Amino acid sequence: MTSKVYFDNDFKNYSTELKPIIQNKSGVGISDEFHTKLQNFISTKLLVLTTDMKKNIFCDGTVYTGCAGLALYYFSSCKTISAYEESLQMALQYININNLKGRRISFLCGDAGPLALAIVISYKLGPNRPDNLPDYKILIQRLMNLISVLDDSPDELLYGKAGYLYALLFVNKYISVKDTIPSSHIEKVVEAIFESGKQFSKKMKSDCPLLWQWHDKVYFGAAHGMAGILFMLLQAREYINAADIRSFIKPSLDWLLSQQYASGNFPSSLNSSSHDRLVQWCHGAPGFVPLCLLAYQIFEEDKYLKIALQCGEVVWQRGLCKKGFSICHGVAGNAYTFVQLYQVTKEPKHLYRACCFTKWCILERSGTQRHHPDRPASLFEGLVGSINLAEDLKNINEARFPGFCL
Repeated sequence: MTSKVYFDNDFKNYSTELKPIIQNKSGVGISDEFHTKLQNFISTKLLVLTTDMKKNIFCDGTVYTGCAGLALYYFSSCKTISAYEESLQMALQYININNLKGRRISFLCGDAGPLALAIVISYKLGPNRPDNLPDYKILIQRLMNLISVLDDSPDELLYGKAGYLYALLFVNKYISVKDTIPSSHIEKVVEAIFESGKQFSKKMKSDCPLLWQWHDKVYFGAAHGMAGILFMLLQAREYINAADIRSFIKPSLDWLLSQQYASGNFPSSLNSSSHDRLVQWCHGAPGFVPLCLLAYQIFEEDKYLKIALQCGEVVWQRGLCKKGFSICHGVAGNAYTFVQLYQVTKEPKHLYRACCFTKWCILERSGTQRHHPDRPASLFEGLVGSINLAEDLKNINEARFPGFCL
């Protein structure tokens, strides 16, 4: 019998008596006491990160494991106008666009992430940008030129076309100039993802109209699989005609969701040999929650909310991963499940659960991380992820899963 890959959840189930502990008097966020604990954690860990762990930050230049992950944190964390420029300048210290190779196309693990961040920061700083930061229009051209390796890239989020699509949408979200990234450019990326999905579905003789593979497997999860790709396409829906959404995206989504285990969890891939084990953002129920919630908001069908809530129960029961506190395959990433459910439902239960999982991460109790991360100072594998989660919980209605939710 395979040993469990998670710790038993000993947190109390939510009850109305617990509400004052997690919500402030206005009922729109966490308690003042927990807010203070989070801020102390952030301040303490940022100091450790930028002193004792500084050399680890620069292991590479990506958002996922490298210095651009800390840049994304600083970019996203500032919520006050007075400190905005200072945060952007801090972010720039962790962006290196001079050594990009132009081989990897995605936001998280490729060149598109540092470039997209540099573009938006250059635009936001305007005349106050440093001399060594090019004008945002020059950087936009570099980002758009990455389309030259589109056909040689996989389709998934971490390394592929879906990750490039996120970078383009990210830039257009934060720059108010119309068509900063032209619609025609984004539509080419969407078309390439569609065409790949159609061709592979036809090759597999599948009932699913869009099907993608990565490393010879049909992955289902957010990082490498269909959940991540479909979620990105739905976020780009203004660039997709309604007929394609109706005829390809929605039936592909429904087919994917039909693969759900009776437990409420999802396989990591088609005919998965790992069975019903993994409950983490990259593989399993947590990565399906934002997809189902967005589908619920777009299509207005209760079945999608029901599946999202089922996934939430799976994460509550089995989401305290023994792998540690990371965003990709740990408890911090799983905590975003409850952040997202709270944002849509406004039910205090989900806010409480988000607080519980965040406490697990910030307490860092001995024995609760069985696998030391390869990149301990990174956003998706290490400490920056927990800091990012703590910051997001302070402003839960504006929280976004980094590099995934716009």
